[in-house]
Amino acid sequence: MYTLPEDIPVGHTRLKNSEMMPLTLPGTDPPPGGRYSVYDFFFDCERDCWRLWSELIDTTPIPSDAKFRRIIIPSIDTVRYSFLLDKGVGHAQPVLIVGPTGTGKSVLVQKYLYGLPPDTYVPPNVIGFSARTTANATQHLIDAKLDRRRRGVFGPPVGKRAVVFVDDLNMPQLETYGAQPPIELLRQFMDHGGWYDRQNCFRRLDDVLFVAAMGPPGGGRNPITPRYARHFNLVSIVDFDETTLGRIFSTLLAWHLDVRSFPNYIKELRDPIISATLSVYTRVAAQLLPTPTRSHYTFNLRDISRVMQGFLLLPPQLLGASPVQAKEKYLRLWAHEILRVFYDRLVDDRDRTWFLSFLRTVMKERLGAEFDSLFAHLRPQGAGGEGGGEVTIEGVRRCFFGDYMDDNEDPALRQYDEVTDIPSLTARVEEMLADHNATSKRPMNLAVFLYAVEHISRITRVLKQPGGHLLLVGVGGSGRQSLARLAAFICGMVAFQVEISKSYGPAEWREDLKRFVRAAGGDNRPSVFLFSDSQIKAESFVEDVNNLLNSGEVPNMFPYDERAAVLEQCRAASKREGLALETAVELWAYFVDKTRDNLHIVLAMSPIGDAFRERLRQFPSLVNCCTIDWFTAWPDDALEAVAMKFLRDVDLTPEQRNQVMLQCKMFHEDVRQLSEAFRSEQGRINYVTPTSYLELITCFTTLLGAKRAEVSAAKRRYEVGLDKLQFTASQVSIMQDELTALKPVLIRTVEETERLMATVSKEKTEVVEPKKAIVDQDVKRAEGAAAAANAIKTECEDALAEAIPILEAAISALDTIKPADIKLVQSFKNPPSTIKLVMEAVCVLLDIKPQRIKDPSGSGKMIDDYWGSAQKLLADPLFVKTLKEYDKDAVPPRIIERIRREFTSNPEFTPNNAAKASSAAEGLCKWVCAMDQYDRVAKVVAPKREALAVAEAEYGKVMDALKAKQADLAEVMGRLATLERQLERSMAEKSRLEAETELCTAKLERAEKLISGLGGEKTRWTEAAAQLGGQYECLTGDMLIAAGVIGYLGAFTAAYREQVVGKWVGGCAAARIPRSANFSLSAALGDPVKIRSWTIDGLPNDAFSIDNAIMVANARRWPLMIDPQSQANKWVKSMEGRRDLRVIKLTDGDYMRTLENAVQFGLPVLLENVGEELDPSLEPLLLKQVFKQGGVSYLRLGDTTVEFSDQFRFYITTALRNPHYLPETAVKVTLLNFMITPDGLADQLLGVVVAQERPDLEEQRQQLVVESAENKKRLAEIEDRILQVLSSSQGNILEDATAIQILSEAKAVSNEIQIKQQAAELTERAIEQARTCYAPCGAFNATLFFCIRDMAAVDPMYQYSLAWFLKLFVRSIQQAPRGGCGGAAAEHQRPLHLRALPEHMQVPV
Repeated sequence: MYTLPEDIPVGHTRLKNSEMMPLTLPGTDPPPGGRYSVYDFFFDCERDCWRLWSELIDTTPIPSDAKFRRIIIPSIDTVRYSFLLDKGVGHAQPVLIVGPTGTGKSVLVQKYLYGLPPDTYVPPNVIGFSARTTANATQHLIDAKLDRRRRGVFGPPVGKRAVVFVDDLNMPQLETYGAQPPIELLRQFMDHGGWYDRQNCFRRLDDVLFVAAMGPPGGGRNPITPRYARHFNLVSIVDFDETTLGRIFSTLLAWHLDVRSFPNYIKELRDPIISATLSVYTRVAAQLLPTPTRSHYTFNLRDISRVMQGFLLLPPQLLGASPVQAKEKYLRLWAHEILRVFYDRLVDDRDRTWFLSFLRTVMKERLGAEFDSLFAHLRPQGAGGEGGGEVTIEGVRRCFFGDYMDDNEDPALRQYDEVTDIPSLTARVEEMLADHNATSKRPMNLAVFLYAVEHISRITRVLKQPGGHLLLVGVGGSGRQSLARLAAFICGMVAFQVEISKSYGPAEWREDLKRFVRAAGGDNRPSVFLFSDSQIKAESFVEDVNNLLNSGEVPNMFPYDERAAVLEQCRAASKREGLALETAVELWAYFVDKTRDNLHIVLAMSPIGDAFRERLRQFPSLVNCCTIDWFTAWPDDALEAVAMKFLRDVDLTPEQRNQVMLQCKMFHEDVRQLSEAFRSEQGRINYVTPTSYLELITCFTTLLGAKRAEVSAAKRRYEVGLDKLQFTASQVSIMQDELTALKPVLIRTVEETERLMATVSKEKTEVVEPKKAIVDQDVKRAEGAAAAANAIKTECEDALAEAIPILEAAISALDTIKPADIKLVQSFKNPPSTIKLVMEAVCVLLDIKPQRIKDPSGSGKMIDDYWGSAQKLLADPLFVKTLKEYDKDAVPPRIIERIRREFTSNPEFTPNNAAKASSAAEGLCKWVCAMDQYDRVAKVVAPKREALAVAEAEYGKVMDALKAKQADLAEVMGRLATLERQLERSMAEKSRLEAETELCTAKLERAEKLISGLGGEKTRWTEAAAQLGGQYECLTGDMLIAAGVIGYLGAFTAAYREQVVGKWVGGCAAARIPRSANFSLSAALGDPVKIRSWTIDGLPNDAFSIDNAIMVANARRWPLMIDPQSQANKWVKSMEGRRDLRVIKLTDGDYMRTLENAVQFGLPVLLENVGEELDPSLEPLLLKQVFKQGGVSYLRLGDTTVEFSDQFRFYITTALRNPHYLPETAVKVTLLNFMITPDGLADQLLGVVVAQERPDLEEQRQQLVVESAENKKRLAEIEDRILQVLSSSQGNILEDATAIQILSEAKAVSNEIQIKQQAAELTERAIEQARTCYAPCGAFNATLFFCIRDMAAVDPMYQYSLAWFLKLFVRSIQQAPRGGCGGAAAEHQRPLHLRALPEHMQVPV
């Protein structure tokens, strides 16, 4: 600054001639402090005077339809920075703007650059740097927007300039030598006007100007080199002062209150609310500073905007009726939004307590309101005692505002309101969860409780806000993704998620991102992109998400052709909204704006490890652009609600259910404390997550149900077997009495039967057969007579067959004659000749006399005239009936002869001619002709009929005689039938008595077999049934503890397991939960036959390893075994080798193909030598995301859907001695510590030394072990078969010969095996006795191995494998002199072991 005029340089005449800068301005309000400073003025060269910056502030009112996110409130500071930026760009001078996060640097620059005149500037090229930005990517982003002007020269189109805006300039991380390659590339342009391309040719860039923005170094931002900074004009943006912030946010809030027509008494709260908000922000930013465990404790002005944005959600009509109620509700809304923005990210109760205390103070001082009074409904029950009834952390959990209680079907129309009825809210969420599960392919079995409702409410609040994003921070299994999916469903949004596969890379990632942003920006569909840290296969994924959060787009993600398609899609969408967008820049800006509005990014990350902290440092938008929701450990009410939901359907008494729930909570807390001790004492990390708790309860319900069914069925089979034996014993004497009583009855029945047989035989021979022969002869004669009569009858019918159709046709023709037709004929005075002819024939046939009249021709003679008679005949109403009933068989010969002579032989007498005259005449003519033809046939048939009558009479006589004889025969046959029935009943009785006698004898024999075979089992079965009954009563406690062991204790060593299991047994005893006195996992869930099979397959023979194997068999999740000595690896390979085990490693190129085939065909798979992270593409398999389609189970692995076989088994092993599995991995598997134990190793070493010293003894022992295991297995199978036969037989088992035979054979085999087993056990005891003399050697060397194993705690280089130790052990045995047996051998070998160890452990220096 120039303090005196003479200080102004020569040439600045306008400045020298102007007036001095005034300190006050008449007619204006005095500035703060009463005087202006030099920073309040600028020199206007056009007016040659000093002017206030405030004169340039745009005072245009905010449009009522403006989007909150796009509103910019101008201030003196923004005017200053825009002015300086304009001067720099206008004079082609690079400008670097530096300022804290949230001060609007990016918005300020982009608003200015997009407002540059298009005839001079091309659209600005906006590039956002991150920690992962490379020099190659930077060069590509800039070169892609430039044209080739001539060889080696590039730039925008000729006549225009290009401005490249680099945001977050100092974010790229330092390389090995401290440089930042992207910045060094930009410096090369600044120094030399261009850079080298990939072909090492220099590219000069013309008409290109750089503008950059960055935050102060620190927190992931690095200082830029001075050699680069010297090229820029530096503009420093400082934090807005409280006055400026107050004016900005007061303007925003006033606009909202005016637009939504809030009442004046709410508008009065504007300034106090803004003041209180700024106080909270200022104090929180100063008090809650970021630390390594609280790296997300960074606050900026965006947080204030999020609070303001929350006010936009509540409509004024829901405030309340009275002003007091409305003000209180509005203040509760303010407190709720403050809690959601600042409070939800806090990690522990200490910070939360401090925040509530400070919020209570702020509300009292700034708003004049008592926090505890406003939220009196959140106070604990019985408030007013100790603590003054303050609202606690627990009470704040019940503070809810949301739109989910609105029943409107359209989520966009639901109204945001306060929710105080927590039970109704919980029920509403459960209803929405049920709706989700009914329509989703991935239903979620969630328990809805207060903790879940809290986070669902927080997520839905952010999703309701345009451009709202979330960062959900919590350990794996805390429900982040499930609750986010449910919240998206509640908001009516589609939830997208990438599916990670083995081949998933940047190309597939970009394709997924394109799909998501096109759905949100192009289709204008509100969407949720759910992305978890377990899906991060490359950090470039996070960089793209960072860009989406910051700017709404990923640079150069769309190639030219796809970008053109997106622009066309947006052109159509914008026209539907009434926008006239034509240029590509406008359309792309529309697409980005819609994407920012509709695409809600929900990040699910774990705070465990360094990755979370590093990502927040490298990608600051993860914090700056997201509302953070910290998922704490489940509170007590959450644990109780989840337990009660899953225990609701378990068969327990209410008291037992409550006690089991309390025990589950105790287990959870005990294991958390045990994990802390395990970490401090052993250096091993184990995480206790909500998933572990769910696994405990799920495992308990599954095991209890299965074990109850198993024990109940076994007990029932023993009881049925005992009932059958008891019934058999009671039936023996009864059957003997029955057999004694049956014998005399059987003898008497046999005698009666023989007597009846003789009588029946005599009756047949002497009476029945002679009479039957006579009747048969008569029957033959009758059949001959009947045949003759039938032949004559057939001839008659054949002859009549010609005339009958004609007669029927005539009768049918008569039916066609209508009364009207007859009336018509009757009415004729002088009818036609044809009619007269027909009627004359009818009269002749009916034998009706004619009338005598004079001849009309005038001859004077009297002639016969039938017309008068015909008219009388026609007048008869029964005329047609008379014709139908005419006796055609009795026509006098004189009449029929006259008919043939005078009528039918007349050519004019035809039906056709008659039809011409009248239809009635036609029918009558047909009838007359039919009578004539029938008579001709009847004359031929008449003799035959007479013959037929004679034949039928003869046949009748024969039949009468035959019937008399048949009646006589029937009487005789009746007597014979009666005798035969008596004989049949007698024979049946005889057969029945014989069968009963035979069955009774057989049953006695079977009873003797059954009693002799199974009678000895009665005592043992009685004891077994009683033992199973007691076991059934203890199942509740035993299965609860077993579920705790499986769900929680897999990663712990034996000592820690025993410690906590002992406490759990005592806890169950105190809670009066039935349980066994001495709990062991092998007794609760183990099968002796299966355990022996496991040990034969190589499982170490100690309780710890056996418990691990039981957990593998009963756990719901696939096992991940910590196996540094390869014990589990060998065991699995031996056990599953018979089922075509597939062994894979993550380093195999085709391991995913192998896995897909195994899943489809039900083969076991062993994934060995994994590290501390698993391939994300395995997640669907680890989580068993099986779905049904067409009744078939399917699993989607990456981009392949394969059929899922129930026979598939998956085992994972790691050779790491002390792996650190993060919760995201641990919750997907069952972690098992398979490290060798001293007992197990001692047993193995004992086998080794015996194999070296007495190979014959060890070989015999191994053979006996296998035989013994096979014998016990067969004995168990036989007993199961015996009990199965006994329990499945229906009724009296003594009547089931097959069952008795099966039981006899099974018992015989069982006795044979028992004899062999007893001999084998004697031999095995003798061998064990011989082996015990070598036991000190095994125990000593086991101790030796654990001593050298623990040396790894001193230095990691002191790590020795068990295989190395075994080789050394065998070598020392071979080198030791033979010393006899036992102690002598051990004494000879011990010095060699001790001497061999240092020789192989020391490394010469």
